[in-house]
Amino acid sequence: MLQLNHVWFGFDEEFLFEDLSVVIHTGHRVGVIGRNGVGKSTIFNLIRHVYVPNEGEVVIPARWRIAWLRQDVPASDRAALQFVVDGNRELRLIEKKIRDAEARDDMNEFAELHDIYGSLGGFQAEAQAGMILAGLGFSSEDFHKPYRAFSGGWRIRLNLAQTLSQPSELMLLDEPTNHLDLEATVWLQKWLSRYPGTMLCISHDREFLDQTVEEVLHLERKGGAMYQGGYSSYERQVAERLEYEGKVFEQQEKERKRIQAFIDRFRTYASKAKQVQSRVKMLEKMRATAPLRALSPYRFSIQAPDKMDRPMLAIDDAVLGYGSHIVLSNVTERIYPGDRIALLGLNGAGKSTFLKSLAGELELLDGSRQAGMHTTIGYFAQHQLELLDETICAYDHVIADGSVATQQARNFLGYWGFHGDDIFRPVSSFSGGEKARLVLALITRHKPSLLVLDEPTNHLDLEMREALTSALNQYEGAVLMVAHDQQLLRECADEFWLVRDGSVKHFDGDLDDYEELVARSVRVDATEDRPTNRSRKELRRERALERESRRENDHRKRELEEAIHRLQMELNELSKRLADTETLSEIENNELQSIFAKYGRRKKKLEDMENEWLALAADD
Repeated sequence: MLQLNHVWFGFDEEFLFEDLSVVIHTGHRVGVIGRNGVGKSTIFNLIRHVYVPNEGEVVIPARWRIAWLRQDVPASDRAALQFVVDGNRELRLIEKKIRDAEARDDMNEFAELHDIYGSLGGFQAEAQAGMILAGLGFSSEDFHKPYRAFSGGWRIRLNLAQTLSQPSELMLLDEPTNHLDLEATVWLQKWLSRYPGTMLCISHDREFLDQTVEEVLHLERKGGAMYQGGYSSYERQVAERLEYEGKVFEQQEKERKRIQAFIDRFRTYASKAKQVQSRVKMLEKMRATAPLRALSPYRFSIQAPDKMDRPMLAIDDAVLGYGSHIVLSNVTERIYPGDRIALLGLNGAGKSTFLKSLAGELELLDGSRQAGMHTTIGYFAQHQLELLDETICAYDHVIADGSVATQQARNFLGYWGFHGDDIFRPVSSFSGGEKARLVLALITRHKPSLLVLDEPTNHLDLEMREALTSALNQYEGAVLMVAHDQQLLRECADEFWLVRDGSVKHFDGDLDDYEELVARSVRVDATEDRPTNRSRKELRRERALERESRRENDHRKRELEEAIHRLQMELNELSKRLADTETLSEIENNELQSIFAKYGRRKKKLEDMENEWLALAADD
């Protein structure tokens, strides 16, 4: 087991932990939560012995191999697939020894090392790395691109893929979903649920924690406490304690009424049955969760203007894209006050392009976009964090246009969690979460009637995510968003639009329906509310062809899997034969060379089959 025994640790005589004791049993998966600055990442550095406690000890079994998600990896020309396999350092060391033995013409050691290589899973390493890359959203064409060719977010995905491919008894993951979309997040949940080792995961995504951990370590006030169950269980336990202590919160009633209004409105709509049922469950949970949320340091609300147009925004026969590159076409949509719309779709399908176009950040290539007279848009995207003036403070950002008095500015920033001298710190000293909070505060300050949000919860802690969810639910304007935070989507979205195959369609289902499709890697058509130029007969024919193609694909994959298994067995037998010194001493040199040649041919054939299997898997 992993133990932190009476640990005291801090910097410059300011202690982060005072007499912290934690026991994590072998094979347990633990979520690490707490406000920014309480020491979550420091815990990881203590476990990895990057930091040494001032007092106390950190005890880790000597045989444990530790895999951790690195954030900053130097750019290199290493191909993505090989970079991921590099996570298995033991395998790479054996490969080097094999090359050295071959260079020395030491056939005995060469054969023994090949046997070890096979036992370490060397012949399946690239196929397994490819499956991890595919799960995290990489295409087969990406496998051979150099690491430096990927953007920052995709490099983090590569780092995560390398971490997952590394054999380990202990895995440390620090915000693994920050740069993932919904589809990759769901895949990662499934992967981690099967991880046999001990795992600690820092995350601000409550549903991700619910799906992946069985204990929660909550850090606060220079100490920590363990709770059994996922995040919802932790939240319920703390809420019960707070309720027992007499905490009662008026805000819950307003939220309860909003949810009940949705249930009452759509109770008789068959197409909304699942969404209504999810709201019923949400209402049942509110008694347990509301007290905990009220402990949040954030007290903001998002105001809408008094006058709003119907529709607020209209887009007709639009073609969206960049220059000559068309991303989406034939897009016709309307957005009305009170709409809560979430976009679904695979990475690269065009969700961000759609948001930029609706927000007016990107000109249409064709068609029309018409905003109402009273429509004002608050647009949030990750790149806006980089547009903040880092030489000035949060207070200066708020008063920049001269429309707010000093005390009003202080109060406003206080609602968003900026207190005391923090409002005068330069933005250059802000964390990612603080920058995101400031940008959200600035775009909502002038009462937008439509909020367009592209991954708004990245970098935000759990309490800020809860506060944002609550504020969006009370907001009277319209919300259009893309997010991988499943809890935000479940609590805020009343309808889903699917961005796929160059078009935008209404998805007549809930998030569970979509996640099931993603998990099964099945391509489906969303329900269309508008007429299509194709006849039903043509649509049925296309779907039949797709099904036939999938059947052929699956059949070929099964054939390859069987052939790969047989070939691997043959290679193992050859390895054993070559590793047998008695056999080597009895056979002629030309026969030995023939065996090596046969081994080489079989290995090349195995690689070709694995590459074909990977290509088919990427097309699923």
